[in-house]
Amino acid sequence: MTRARLDFFFSFRSPYSYLAAPRAFALADRHDVDVVFRGVIPMAMRGQAVPRAKALHTLRDAAREARRLGMPFGRIHDPIGDGATRCLLVAEHAIDVGRERAFVLRASRAIWAEAVDVARDHGLRRVCEAAGLAWGDCRAALHDPVLHARVQASTAALEAHGQWGVPVLAFGSECFWGQDRIEDLEVVLRDAGLASGAREARGAGMA
Repeated sequence: MTRARLDFFFSFRSPYSYLAAPRAFALADRHDVDVVFRGVIPMAMRGQAVPRAKALHTLRDAAREARRLGMPFGRIHDPIGDGATRCLLVAEHAIDVGRERAFVLRASRAIWAEAVDVARDHGLRRVCEAAGLAWGDCRAALHDPVLHARVQASTAALEAHGQWGVPVLAFGSECFWGQDRIEDLEVVLRDAGLASGAREARGAGMA
């Protein structure tokens, strides 16, 4: 039976994306949904300026949320520019080989908790290999126009949903923006009968 689709819009420059990622991917473990990773170009690289005061508030708030979630945070190396682009392209390659969850979790932790410079080969290679990816294939992905086009398409899809910031989880026509809305989405998935085992239970009841 076909599983429902859940689009996960993510930016490697978003601390809230980092905080959301473990729980977002885990939705597929508890529900009959496929979590489809959609990496998008950071807002600042799309010409959307973020005031310094807002950026500082975001970091303070993200640190507080990280403590609540028990996630490491604070040793940061801003990936804006080449770092973000390279991670987005490797993430597309990781999708093709079924390693996107491992790569996204490892890369975002490296950026937000380990101060790894993913704009440089030695930093990105370390992340790729830790995620179970072959460095030669990842390096080739950095120059693949098809993967570039997929990143652009995901960014356009986010805008088509009427959204600009991330993380966003899109279920059908409904969007859940923010790492603090994952629990709300989970209620919707349960109400839709998509909790793991729900279909089997219904089938058993009809037998």
